[in-house]
Amino acid sequence: MGVRERVLEAALACFLEDGYERTTIARIRERSAVSNGALFHHFPTKEAIAGELYVDSMRAVQDGYRRVLAAGPRTLAEAVAGVVRHQLGWIEAHPDRARFVYSQGRLDLATEAGHRLRAMNDELAAEYRRRLAPLIARGEVRDLPMTVVVAVITGPAHGIAQQWLAGQLAGPIGEYADDLIDAAVAGLTGTPTAGPRHPPRPVTARIRIEVLDDDGTVVAAGTTDTRLASPAE
Repeated sequence: MGVRERVLEAALACFLEDGYERTTIARIRERSAVSNGALFHHFPTKEAIAGELYVDSMRAVQDGYRRVLAAGPRTLAEAVAGVVRHQLGWIEAHPDRARFVYSQGRLDLATEAGHRLRAMNDELAAEYRRRLAPLIARGEVRDLPMTVVVAVITGPAHGIAQQWLAGQLAGPIGEYADDLIDAAVAGLTGTPTAGPRHPPRPVTARIRIEVLDDDGTVVAAGTTDTRLASPAE
């Protein structure tokens, strides 16, 4: 592993453990076990390290999207499925990188790293437009602004991913792929889907029970877990 990669991995660990604000460039250098000269040759500031880590992560995600499109999906559903499954698969394979990206929010596009990210985004958006153009011309896909197209395809998965990374959702994140794909295709075509492919997932709630005396004093208490039925059950 080269100096650049060692610094980025050390920074990622520090940012997740201590938070971005409390992490110092000295701590990153110490954890990466590189010299001051080697570190500052690649990164002049902590902000530059964070920006590179963000762009590096987004490049890995977008490279996967480009591979999906380069494979020449035959239908909109096939293209959307490839993008969404890659998105969820990358998050599941790189949870620490995903946590960092979500914690940073939007990268400042006025920075050097931000300029590179903007160029990457523009290139990917152009590829999306090229692939969608024939479908739009045939009336199979709605003619939407590219910002909306990207939000429809990848936005809901981001919401699911953040809950999954926080431990609020059990099981592999890929279990949500089919429903996310159906929802994205419906949004782009304006055609409703037949309904969810999977039955509603059970929800468990914790209930606290208190036994009160006549004067309102709690004489006994306990908790129990119970499964909540969905309206369809």
